[in-house]
Amino acid sequence: MKEFNINNLVRKNILELQPYVSFRDNNTFENPVFLDANESAFGELNRYPDSTQKELKEKLAAMKNVSAKQIAVGNGSDELIDLIVKVFCEPKKDAILMMNPSFAMYGFYASVNENKVVKLNLDENFGIDKEEFLKISKEEKPKVFFLCSPNNPTGNSIEGIEFYIKNFNGIVVVDEAYIEFSEHKSCIELLGKCPNLIVLQTFSKAWGMAGARVGIAYSSQEIIKLINTVKSPYNINSLSLNKIMQLINYKNIIEENIKIL
Repeated sequence: MKEFNINNLVRKNILELQPYVSFRDNNTFENPVFLDANESAFGELNRYPDSTQKELKEKLAAMKNVSAKQIAVGNGSDELIDLIVKVFCEPKKDAILMMNPSFAMYGFYASVNENKVVKLNLDENFGIDKEEFLKISKEEKPKVFFLCSPNNPTGNSIEGIEFYIKNFNGIVVVDEAYIEFSEHKSCIELLGKCPNLIVLQTFSKAWGMAGARVGIAYSSQEIIKLINTVKSPYNINSLSLNKIMQLINYKNIIEENIKIL
């Protein structure tokens, strides 16, 4: 991999974009009377949710041993996949790389953004041929590589993931939606030495909260800042936030249930 500079990969208009910031995000109040957002003063869901998901990020940071500034929360991993494409891929110009077969939504969101979808065919054991990976990466020069491990739909983990991260001149997104069912360690532990890495996880599978639609991205502070710049304000609703934060308190029980499965 060439010397990594995030500014060489991000779309120029995104670098210049100012994120939406709620007045409440950067201020604390004692006994507040909110009049700024025309919310009702009554009801259980009358207030907008925390746009920064601060409390959830702090819980996740402690659980994953990363900084809260290395975490972005999405309306499912789907939103995060879409945002990653929008941050890094110039429409009608850039390409993404994805394994074949793999999760179809990588190609879907790239196509919506008018990006070329390059497919890396898996071998007879559903693994990646390293020489083919290097060849396609050199010829097609894709901006983002979506690497799903354990892979959907084949179910196998990809061996030697660090090789692909370090030999790709772009952003590598390791989708770990099924990581709780794998014997392999999470790639979150590689974040410190792989500045081009984004790790996606979700509460939809092992945690049993598919209806809440909460996905998580872990990466460098620089990349997470870019993702948060382009996300919609209040993208996670209060019901989902509260349910997920309650569930995290029972993390040990969830882990024991997974072992039984």
